[in-house]
Amino acid sequence: MARTCPQCGNLNGDEVKFCTACGNALVPQPDQSGSPVMPGAGLPSAGPQPDHGRLPKVLAVAVIALFVIIAALVFLQLSGTFRIIPSAAPAVISQATPTAEITPYTPVETPVPDLTIIPAEDLTLTTTTPDLTGTSPTPAKPVFCPSDRRACGSSCIDIMADPGHCGDCDVSCFPGQVCLAGRCMRECSFGESNCVDGCYNLSYNAQNCGTCGNTCPFGLVCNRSVCTPPITTVIPTYAG
Repeated sequence: MARTCPQCGNLNGDEVKFCTACGNALVPQPDQSGSPVMPGAGLPSAGPQPDHGRLPKVLAVAVIALFVIIAALVFLQLSGTFRIIPSAAPAVISQATPTAEITPYTPVETPVPDLTIIPAEDLTLTTTTPDLTGTSPTPAKPVFCPSDRRACGSSCIDIMADPGHCGDCDVSCFPGQVCLAGRCMRECSFGESNCVDGCYNLSYNAQNCGTCGNTCPFGLVCNRSVCTPPITTVIPTYAG
């Protein structure tokens, strides 16, 4: 059964003889005459009795807590998580901006040349202009030629038959060639005429009968520059 301290009202176990809070006796104590006195019946105690064993425990706990706090602060300071003592900031070295040296402006006086007065007779021009009338080129007069001629230089040339300008100006044929229809061709033998594709006898050539390129019809021959039927020779036969 629990015992209630009559002094402070603290609940104590039934085997406890003194209150654990104030130290008051919970069992009757005999007085000087030998009679038991109930706790709380005598004179009231002056107050709670100090617990002399409790103070060293409190101090020990406080010292341990202080060491733990100091160790935690040192760890945080070394790890950089929390800084108690601010680290010295590195000194900022400002780079000096080079200042251009300004040279004071010194005005320079430009010397003014002296004006020399030239007499009026020295202003006469003595340079002679050469006469270029004799060296000026004479403009070429345009040459007008007929439709079958071409202007080669100052002359009108038949470029279809001229061996010195065959087909165009200044196009010459080789020796032994003639200019025919603007083309240089070899010179034909006696009795032959120059055609585009060669030399032919126009009197008896069926492909060039009378003129170059005149072809006789089938079955006809060229006879004296005329396409005629072939002449058949009848050989007489003698009986007997």
